[in-house]
Amino acid sequence: MIDQALPPLALTLAAVARSRLGIETAETELRSDFVAVVGELDQADRRYRKTIEATVSPEAAGAVLSGMTAFREEVRAVRDRSRREIAELYRAYHRTYGWFDPLDAYRPPVEGLSHADGTRVATIADRARAHVDSLRAQVNDAALKRLSQNEVEVLIAAKRRRLEEFEAALRGPLEAAAAAHPFVTSAEIDKVVYQLTQLADGWY
Repeated sequence: MIDQALPPLALTLAAVARSRLGIETAETELRSDFVAVVGELDQADRRYRKTIEATVSPEAAGAVLSGMTAFREEVRAVRDRSRREIAELYRAYHRTYGWFDPLDAYRPPVEGLSHADGTRVATIADRARAHVDSLRAQVNDAALKRLSQNEVEVLIAAKRRRLEEFEAALRGPLEAAAAAHPFVTSAEIDKVVYQLTQLADGWY
């Protein structure tokens, strides 16, 4: 039984890491480890937001942060709605979609689904990602109109630091889980760390 009180991002990271690395028995441990990691990601994001507040004028900072919050809420709604649609297709075949993120580039196996429903799963995910890309472009365009070139460069550097902090936080649990599975190579770990970093970035 999955504890529904666990952060959804922790459950998603664990599901994707387990599937990508092929370490089926590690998901429970990964869930627990990623709960702490999500706390670290939240802290890194708060530091990023504080950089915005400290870098630009109060009026511009308020508008940028407000736009960012609205964007995140809409993305969360798109993610949840798409996951429910996909989960419904899986249930028709007595299968569980689980905590995978339909906005992530990674697609879990669709074996057991008909070709038509496998295509529907891909279409739902593609449509959701296209919608989010459009929303992101609108938010970025609105922010750029309020920021100077120097402010933009400072915030780009701050976001890069946030990604580096995300990557560092995610690496530990993956290396710990892989230690008991010698078939997992360091190159595979590096690849999955990068992939999970991009996934987590999509949640913030």
